[in-house]
Amino acid sequence: MITRSQRIRLGIFVTLALGALVLSLIIIVAPKLLQDRDTYYIAYEDVSVTGLQEGSAVKYQGLQVGYVSDITIDPNNIRRVILQVSLDQGVPIKVDTRAEINFLGITGLKVIELRSGSNLAASLPPDSFIPSGRSLTEEITGKAEVLAEKAELVLNNLIKVTSDENAERVLTMIDTVAHSVELFNQFVKTNRIPFHQTLQNAEQFSGELDSLAFYVTSVLKSWDAFAKSDTLAQIVNNFAAVTDELKEAEVVRLFSEINQTLEQTNNMLKDVEISFAKSRTDLVYTIERLKETSDYLNQFSRLISEDPSIIVRGAEPKKAPDFDLER
Repeated sequence: MITRSQRIRLGIFVTLALGALVLSLIIIVAPKLLQDRDTYYIAYEDVSVTGLQEGSAVKYQGLQVGYVSDITIDPNNIRRVILQVSLDQGVPIKVDTRAEINFLGITGLKVIELRSGSNLAASLPPDSFIPSGRSLTEEITGKAEVLAEKAELVLNNLIKVTSDENAERVLTMIDTVAHSVELFNQFVKTNRIPFHQTLQNAEQFSGELDSLAFYVTSVLKSWDAFAKSDTLAQIVNNFAAVTDELKEAEVVRLFSEINQTLEQTNNMLKDVEISFAKSRTDLVYTIERLKETSDYLNQFSRLISEDPSIIVRGAEPKKAPDFDLER
């Protein structure tokens, strides 16, 4: 049996344990209860808030900054639900901040996600309404509606296609396609050898193209090597040096000397022309004397041939005048 002293000790232990538990709760919860908090409101119209309840988390860019403190229906608009959220003091709520409803994992619970606004936007004071953003439920519902509309459109098109009139057209089209395929097969069988030759020619042409590409690549590599060689650089440097020397040369003096040389050459040619004219006159006179001399020699040779004795006695003119008569 339990004695009275044991009961007393048990009561004292339970009392102390409960006191420690209450004290711990006070130490943990009291600062949060006594902490200054900012209250905001969020209104959702025609949006289901299933999964949200009092105490649901409110997150700001993924960080928990508060909780939902109350959920009520707007008495002036029964289609709108008003959420009261309690946020940590100092959370930067801007006028362009949006409150979205997102799922919390796969549990079906939801949280309020605050999408931050811009830095230049004005701050939203407490006890104001945070604009509601597009919730995930709305996006899924909207996408589901779009998919349903597209599915309905596809089904309607299928119904139109499978009608009796269209079915007959489809069968006719299938027969036409089958006939075309048959003709194509016959064409392929008939022209199999030319096709094979064409493929061989194409393969040969491809090989020649590869050889040409290899040759072009080799030429380009050679040009590239020549362009990167020291020879081209030396040629360019020499050309630049020659250009610089031509720039630095006394071009005016050079042209003056060339003009002077040309003038001297011209004067020399004039002198040669004058000398040639004089020589030509002397040459003509000499030719005439030589011609006259030639005539005399011809006459002399003729006389000798007629009378060789002339060489000894001399020539006397025929029918010479009588010198005595003149006396």
